[in-house]
Amino acid sequence: MIEPYTDKPESSGSLLVNSTTLSKLTLDWASKGYQVNIHAIGDLANRNAIDAFEATLKALCPNRDLRDCQAKHRFRIEHAQIVHPDDQRRMADLGIIPSIQPTHATSDMGYAESRLGELRTKNEAYRMHSFLPLKPVLGSDFPVEPANVFEGMYAATTRRSPHTGLDPSGGKAGWYPQETISLEEALNGFTINPAYGAFLDGKAGVIDVGAFADWVVLDYPLESLDDVESLRKVSVIETWVKGKRVYKRS
Repeated sequence: MIEPYTDKPESSGSLLVNSTTLSKLTLDWASKGYQVNIHAIGDLANRNAIDAFEATLKALCPNRDLRDCQAKHRFRIEHAQIVHPDDQRRMADLGIIPSIQPTHATSDMGYAESRLGELRTKNEAYRMHSFLPLKPVLGSDFPVEPANVFEGMYAATTRRSPHTGLDPSGGKAGWYPQETISLEEALNGFTINPAYGAFLDGKAGVIDVGAFADWVVLDYPLESLDDVESLRKVSVIETWVKGKRVYKRS
């Protein structure tokens, strides 16, 4: 963290990789043609990741627009969980892709504010709506969280626990509800956005001519849901991979 934890002022957490090494690794791997994804949770870790990406983009694309360069390399930050407002703006300017797990917010909401303080939580933590212009990749971080996509969608659209349907106060308002996203935005986050983030745009995340013949069949059409609570009960009845049914619910 940039500043110490609110409930442990003698600690700011730890970096697994220092900033100098991180920048060198990022440039080394990117120079060899790899897409670089950096795991970062705390706001200092995220700042170091952005610094590494920015320095690498400048080295790879001298005298070119860095956002255009980023569109070619599609660097990602996995988690992007606590990001200082200054660095949120830098991510937006560079087009760095945030890869977010919505259920992390709802799993952590009972204690996160006590660790971060109200101001830091409000302005930095568990952004979703704020990152929409960057077309965030949404996922589960399985096995840390359940792999159920619909629990993730519920957490993203309500900021409430997919297990209880409640926020930390036991109500329905949602935890920092200004960061909720719509059902369509959540669906994009689990389909076309990850495809773009993995250089599979047009192949995955869509059902279309020329795309992979992979899909699931649900027991209820998402676009017809009249109550977001129904997301918690959506079930997969068939799974198809390469045009072949590989699962059918009994």
